[in-house]
Amino acid sequence: MRTVARLGFALLLVPLAAAAAGAQVACSTTHPGNRQTRSCTVVLSATLQLPAQAMLTLERSSTDLTGGSPLTDARFQAAADTGLLIVGPALSVVSNRGISVTLVNAPQFQGPGMKPASDVQLGVGSVRNACGGVPLSPLSTSPEAVQRTAPRVLLRTSAPLSQTLRQLCLRVRWHYASDPPGSYALPLTISITAP
Repeated sequence: MRTVARLGFALLLVPLAAAAAGAQVACSTTHPGNRQTRSCTVVLSATLQLPAQAMLTLERSSTDLTGGSPLTDARFQAAADTGLLIVGPALSVVSNRGISVTLVNAPQFQGPGMKPASDVQLGVGSVRNACGGVPLSPLSTSPEAVQRTAPRVLLRTSAPLSQTLRQLCLRVRWHYASDPPGSYALPLTISITAP
């Protein structure tokens, strides 16, 4: 929109400047004696300022941290012992300059009991729907304001990206003794910024 307005402004300036100098936008005259054609030329300078752009697409806006329904006793026990490996949403990033994709999480779950965010480990893979072998580390239990000063980096590049996929992988631990039954939620904020 800004480019169109700027180009329109330049087009208005050319006729005004030409009129002030007594010239026309385009002209062609014939000399009455020898029929020689004379012409004049007007030069238009068109400019475009391409903005820095980046687009981050999240495959879905929520993930079931129980690994899908139904959560059986056996799966709950496995989650307590080793944690359930959950294939989260995939991220898609397109950018015409270098960018950083970062994550900040709530320090604890919202739910009926006090469950720290560190009960969730997060890793970032490069293959859609594949989390085997992806290194995982616990989410932060620091306040969100502290995390924003040095957020967790999911992707950083100094080069443009035509289409880059990153798969979020999570391992969630549930504990019989300390996690009361009920509904739990853990807000995660993913951002894209120029480095």
